[in-house]
Amino acid sequence: MASDRLKYAMRGALAMTAVAAVVSMNPGSAVADPPANQQDALKQLNDASAAAEKAQQAYLAAKDDLKAKQDAKDTATHDIEKYGKDLDAAQKQEGQFRGEVDKLAAATYDGAQFTQLSALLSGQSAQDFLDQSTVLQMIASRNADILGTYDAAVNKATEAKNKAADAQKRASDAADAAAKIVADLEQKKKDADAAVAKSQAAYNQLSGAARNGLNSNGDNGVFVGPAGAAGTAMNVAVAQRGVPYVWGGTTPSGFDCSGLMLYSYAQAGVTIPRSAAAQYTVGKSVSMDSLQPGDLVFYGSTASNIHHVSMYVGSGKVVHAPTEGETVKIVPIGQSGSDIFGAKRIVG
Repeated sequence: MASDRLKYAMRGALAMTAVAAVVSMNPGSAVADPPANQQDALKQLNDASAAAEKAQQAYLAAKDDLKAKQDAKDTATHDIEKYGKDLDAAQKQEGQFRGEVDKLAAATYDGAQFTQLSALLSGQSAQDFLDQSTVLQMIASRNADILGTYDAAVNKATEAKNKAADAQKRASDAADAAAKIVADLEQKKKDADAAVAKSQAAYNQLSGAARNGLNSNGDNGVFVGPAGAAGTAMNVAVAQRGVPYVWGGTTPSGFDCSGLMLYSYAQAGVTIPRSAAAQYTVGKSVSMDSLQPGDLVFYGSTASNIHHVSMYVGSGKVVHAPTEGETVKIVPIGQSGSDIFGAKRIVG
């Protein structure tokens, strides 16, 4: 949780910091009341940062959801085309054999089917019977092939028609869902922007010493990941220590929490979703007492409102991009947030 991370980062700085001068605020300022002292300023930053983090992740999760719905619509549209072609081909084959099936039916109705019994009764010799029986077997086999092919064509046409109808419904449902997300996305963006502005305003009220406390890189020790994609991702994430937190950041010029994970795993050749909540949907769950380097740790009360993510680096510590005013750093897992929801192993 942002408040816990900031509390630890500020503990030393607050002890050294005198009461900051009260900064006059414009009527439209994002922070309602100027802080009376650094403790009050810290609390405002804690509250604003926590709200901003949740709003940001809600917005990113909505974007992930929108992409998923758009992908589902694209897949369904492709299926409509595919099953439409299958239906045309099956109906064409059905039509080709329908005439032959109709002839067979008419012949049967008119009594034109010649059986082995009639061959025996009409034959002049045993050889006649054998010859006629062979012909009858060939006719029967041909008739069976015609009927079998026709039945298969009818079944294929029915299956393709049903699949096309299902794909059409999936496309329609996905389009409707995407439209609803788009309608809500703009408001989520506004909420996130407002929360970030409030967090930035709160940060601006901190003293220089307090800001320096937030900007520390945490544990500067050596952490090296094991062989494999997870270890590579961990090494990339650790190498970003000191990079500033930037909302929406996914590059070494600035990261937000899930952007750091996205970037680190991408460098290891592994693609994961953008938002923390969506990242929680991939990989396999692991217990907190069985964490391995490269595992992701998630924070929130439920899977749907996960608002932060960090990466385990070993020795009971994680690397993460904390919040406004801070940099990517390594901290003990207990200082990364109090509302740990669970952990996932992305690879391995």
